[in-house]
Amino acid sequence: MTLASDLASAPNTPPIALRVEGVSRTYSRKGRNVRALNNISLSVLTGEFMTIVGPSGCGKSTLLQIMGGFDRPSTGTVATAAGPVTGPSRDIGMVFQRPTLFPWWTVEKNVSWALRCGGIKRREALRRSRELLELVGLRGFETAFPNELSGGMQQRAALARTLSLEPSVLLMDEPFSALDAQTRELMQEELIRIRQVAGTTIVFVTHDIREAVFLGDRIVALSGSPGEIALELTPDLPRPRTREVMRSQEFLDAYEAVWACIRDQARRASASTRAGMRQGDEGRTT
Repeated sequence: MTLASDLASAPNTPPIALRVEGVSRTYSRKGRNVRALNNISLSVLTGEFMTIVGPSGCGKSTLLQIMGGFDRPSTGTVATAAGPVTGPSRDIGMVFQRPTLFPWWTVEKNVSWALRCGGIKRREALRRSRELLELVGLRGFETAFPNELSGGMQQRAALARTLSLEPSVLLMDEPFSALDAQTRELMQEELIRIRQVAGTTIVFVTHDIREAVFLGDRIVALSGSPGEIALELTPDLPRPRTREVMRSQEFLDAYEAVWACIRDQARRASASTRAGMRQGDEGRTT
């Protein structure tokens, strides 16, 4: 079934922005094959904010890299409405764990550079870069250099540069993980505001369950290695989100459901590891 036929068969739902079908990823490591992802299938709807959460090593970032065309699946496909994803493109934007800004350029030039690469003339690129910097809360810092900004402000600049490409899907790989707790909460609120204004489709990877529930329209929890979809949850939480929602019973119920799933997966993985170690010990003694 093609993405176009999916759209035609579901007239009362938003169109699909990105679809992952049967994706697995196996690496060769020290002479043996290691499966990072196993048979992942999911669809991201236009305008949706999907969060992906799971324990360390479950393949969250690998899945996001495959969605963005930075890595290829061993089996399976990824597609947007524009066609199959076979490599990086302007149609899919990526914000990494650490801001990837050119240190020798001002914030304004970092953002306008992406626009100039798309064929936008210099004056128009500067005008649009200033609009985007205002959107992400960096008005007044256009001429600052990256090393003159805090970590949170650098991530805002990186987000503005990615948004300048007008991607149909924005992928975010734990973008707030290096920030202190207070800045992280502020950035979460800022991202909600920006998404509300821009209407961007977002897939956001995190290891923080509270962050996943607070931000997500839909939460996907991955199991331990190999990563598989262990849970999909759509919490009944209002938009736009505010901190007050964290005290609601609906938020607490969603948090507990995701935590119970991840805790169960962690226990299974630990039991499997112990069993493997016992078998190894028995093999050495026979």
